[in-house]
Amino acid sequence: MVLHRVTQTWRYAFTSEADERHALRTAEILRAMGADDELVRAGLLHDIAKPGDTRLWHRIAAVLLERFAPVAIPRVARGSGVLARYLDHAQRGAEEARRCGASARVVSLIARHHRPPRDDDERALQRADHEAMP
Repeated sequence: MVLHRVTQTWRYAFTSEADERHALRTAEILRAMGADDELVRAGLLHDIAKPGDTRLWHRIAAVLLERFAPVAIPRVARGSGVLARYLDHAQRGAEEARRCGASARVVSLIARHHRPPRDDDERALQRADHEAMP
């Protein structure tokens, strides 16, 4: 599983517009699944706080931390560096969406998109997020 995630991350990290394409693809998948406008909006915005200067090593480090040292993630994510912002992009993105006037539902979906899903909306967003990976 970890090798698969690292391989996905490797392919994903080599284009500058990869995050934008991923967000658009996530929203397209959700729309094709019959999602309502708010869920599609959450799909479009779910990675809005990922740092633009994220490098391949940040992505691989995040995958490895998730698998081998998940208890360290909250501590590492508190900083202001690229890795910290990358690890905490779901919460930071939710805050940004809230400041921009997104609904509470959209904010919650963004904040929780890397946590175990609690309901059908969260499951749909996670499914679309994973399917949108190259």
